[in-house]
Amino acid sequence: MAKFVWKKWVWICTWSVLAVLGLFYWINYFNPLPSDEEMIENFQANRADFVEIVRRYRTYPRQLNKDSSFWFKDGDTLELYRRAGIDSVDYEGSTPWLPNPYSVETAIKKQKIVATMVGFELLHKYGALRIQAATTPLIDHPNRTDQRRHYRNTLRFGVIWKQYIFFPEVPRIESGVLFGPLSIVGKGFSGEHQFHEKEGVATSQYKARVLPSLNRIPESWKDFECVYRRIEPQWFIRMCNGH
Repeated sequence: MAKFVWKKWVWICTWSVLAVLGLFYWINYFNPLPSDEEMIENFQANRADFVEIVRRYRTYPRQLNKDSSFWFKDGDTLELYRRAGIDSVDYEGSTPWLPNPYSVETAIKKQKIVATMVGFELLHKYGALRIQAATTPLIDHPNRTDQRRHYRNTLRFGVIWKQYIFFPEVPRIESGVLFGPLSIVGKGFSGEHQFHEKEGVATSQYKARVLPSLNRIPESWKDFECVYRRIEPQWFIRMCNGH
């Protein structure tokens, strides 16, 4: 009898430990989003449509007195969206990627352009673009997005999501870190920056981790951090958390 009870407790303890380990893995590492491979396969199969959609977005003739939110309804763009499995395209952040984005001269030029810019024309043309994959074709409901498969809830990080990212220039990547373009910052800037004595200006740039895979929750993933996986020199998958 004692031997039976002992075996029963060993069995219970073993399964309890396995359950705890499984729960730990599920909370900390399980990624409910579509796999990188699925997104990369879709991109490669429809690359020409991705490129054409980006071209149309960047060259669309926007006017200050006219709403261009539904630019994708012009022509056959919605059909391209359907073929490529795209739900939305928009510029990312507030930092344009002008040619030669890592030179101080470009940073100074960019600051002067931004200071006199009206509207967001520079970002539409030179901003990095976030391209959100569709769950159901936008052409079936052009006034409503549907990105459910690529936005999922998690216990540890709240909402996490994946999307395609296009950079107008090839970003610099060193030791697994992606560097954004140089931007001029003022004297009161408290973040990481570098002073350039010759030009008399200080610059800063954002940094982000580039990982070999986004199929699992990244190690040491910080709140609100976005991490990248490169597909091509200017095309990436990005995964972010909103915790």
